[in-house]
Amino acid sequence: MNESEPSRRDQQLRWAASVLAFVLGAAAVMLVMLPNAWGIVAGLLVGGAAGAGTYGTLYGRETKARHEATQISSEQESLREQLKRTETTMRTRQSELPPSTHGQLRMMVVGLDEIIQRWEALRRAPEQQDAVAMTIRRHLPRTLELFLELPNTAKPRHAEEFKGQISLMAEAVAKTRDDVVSKDLQTLRRNRLLLEEALADPDERLFRDL
Repeated sequence: MNESEPSRRDQQLRWAASVLAFVLGAAAVMLVMLPNAWGIVAGLLVGGAAGAGTYGTLYGRETKARHEATQISSEQESLREQLKRTETTMRTRQSELPPSTHGQLRMMVVGLDEIIQRWEALRRAPEQQDAVAMTIRRHLPRTLELFLELPNTAKPRHAEEFKGQISLMAEAVAKTRDDVVSKDLQTLRRNRLLLEEALADPDERLFRDL
């Protein structure tokens, strides 16, 4: 699909809604003021204001939606880059990390990547969104950094504390990931119900049975 097609379609919808608002506004005023000749002028003015207002409102909403989508995409890219850097550190220095944490760390990266892919789904839960962003940008890389900076002789002594902190983060990430995925499943289920309702129509049922 041509990238300009959605924009052209949105513009057509704005114009159609504006024309409709103009016609309805003008007609309503003209009917009220008939047979006064000034009713035509008043109707045109009111219709023009209604049409312009409708166009402006729809354009404002579309602009806001595009801006928010751009922000989400930019934040997703930033989080992905940070997660990749952390994953690289985990992979290249894996031998310095307690073996019992390797699986949790890998699963945490996978879970965080899935959450990033569904970043928009967390917009209604800003606290969760902030917590995930802080985990990616600070908590996880900082926890790894603090442990890796320890002398090798001291690492075994602090391994349990490190494992405890990783477990806490892994549990929180898993819960958030499950919440986000469940929202996707709920959307799919709602879509299925809508499809089933549409297929309940006799003509559509005929199509379904073919």
